[in-house]
Amino acid sequence: MERYFSLGLFRLLPAFRRLEAEAQEHLKEEFALLLRRYAERGGSLRAYSLVGLSAEADLLLFQGAEDPKAFQALRREANRTRFMGYLEPVALFLDRGEGEPGEDPVALFPYGLEGAPPQGAKVLRGRQVVLLEGPLALLFPLAVAEGGYLALPRGFREALDDLG
Repeated sequence: MERYFSLGLFRLLPAFRRLEAEAQEHLKEEFALLLRRYAERGGSLRAYSLVGLSAEADLLLFQGAEDPKAFQALRREANRTRFMGYLEPVALFLDRGEGEPGEDPVALFPYGLEGAPPQGAKVLRGRQVVLLEGPLALLFPLAVAEGGYLALPRGFREALDDLG
């Protein structure tokens, strides 16, 4: 069954790193709790770290939903957190397709792939967006060659801890 996808890329602003460690911890915990609450309500939500793998973005949030209004609901709630003030949206890719990622690294190709996906990669194909899931050694060369975003799966708090 086809679902809606939202893939949001975010960069952490340098001002966050200038905060006291205790303030950083509090803001990350507040945001992680929001993401966990959303996921527990039945929303499909995954967090990925791009730290060290992309100069453009640090965090990827994958959201799958039956209704695109769910994307607005999550963003509205996220915008009410103080941590969101330290995240700069870099890109948002919306699409429709089938499936959702599991627990392996992913490579996001916002405008599709030139060739066929490599053997051994799980393909989540939207109408425009292609998300490949599989071993890092398989995805890395393809992400470099095709200009995709490589991301490692993390728990919500773990992804935020990767940011700094």
